[in-house]
Amino acid sequence: MQLLAQCAGASSTCGSITSIVTTCTSRKSTQPARSSTPLSLSRAPQAAVEAAWLEKLSKLPSRLPVSQLYAGRGFGLARSAATSAGARLYVLSAGLGLVAADHRVPVYGLTVSPGHAESVGARVQGDFDAALWFSALLKGPHSVQWSDTFARGRGRVLIALTRPYADMIGSSLRDLDPSFLARLRIFGASLSALLPTEVHCALMPYDARLDAITPGTRADFSQRALYHFVRAVAPSVGSQNSEADAEAVRHALVAVTAPQRAQRVRQTDEEIIRLIREHLRFQSGIGSVLRRLRDQDGVACEQSRFKRLYGAAVGEGALT
Repeated sequence: MQLLAQCAGASSTCGSITSIVTTCTSRKSTQPARSSTPLSLSRAPQAAVEAAWLEKLSKLPSRLPVSQLYAGRGFGLARSAATSAGARLYVLSAGLGLVAADHRVPVYGLTVSPGHAESVGARVQGDFDAALWFSALLKGPHSVQWSDTFARGRGRVLIALTRPYADMIGSSLRDLDPSFLARLRIFGASLSALLPTEVHCALMPYDARLDAITPGTRADFSQRALYHFVRAVAPSVGSQNSEADAEAVRHALVAVTAPQRAQRVRQTDEEIIRLIREHLRFQSGIGSVLRRLRDQDGVACEQSRFKRLYGAAVGEGALT
């Protein structure tokens, strides 16, 4: 009951959208130098890696506004949603923290996801704690605090999350002031197990039926859901609190049937590289090879992973 009261407490002030927050993307308009990635850091305990990264950020030149650094459909949808809503756009970055889209930042490369060349966890001796990493980033030279996203109005604050980011920022959302929590709306797939119970009331109940309304990939699900909410749901809700918004989402999906997804098999990096090299004997282009891998071979491969493996297959980078 207390959690529901926290989420509904600001119903009279949530009639608009103040801010939109989305995750950063691995696709960037400019690729970073090795010196701007965790590859340039020594292996050390996490606290030392945090300090070394923040020191590096303070010295790297700020070259581009955040809005010009990131690319990809998901980021484009979040940017369009912010424009449509008249809201300020922020980006959750595993390398920078929480950054306003008009803020100039360095060109960097860093991820908290394992198995990537730019994974910061690989530089940490012992277990890597993503929540502690984000807490350190919030004190960095480019990050603002969560309060900044709530300070420029009295409306909703919408956040598009993936599972790694939910794990990274969940504890910081739990600690929000109840008046902020009441204005929070979270979009993403299967996030409840990764987020503290205190913020579950902010989750909007989108599911696979969204694919029939706004087709896309798993990678851009959260941004597609947020975009649909901004354009099709929020304008129709009379009394704006989290439960009213959630009920409006359910109503928008009630008559929709989820499309059938192709069942694809997972393969190892080495198996996928072998398939890529076979296909490159008869065709060229990263997009056409990915489509053949998915549609003809029936192999499951997320786009950022495929880009890495494609580079290894054609000799542009080492398999890490």
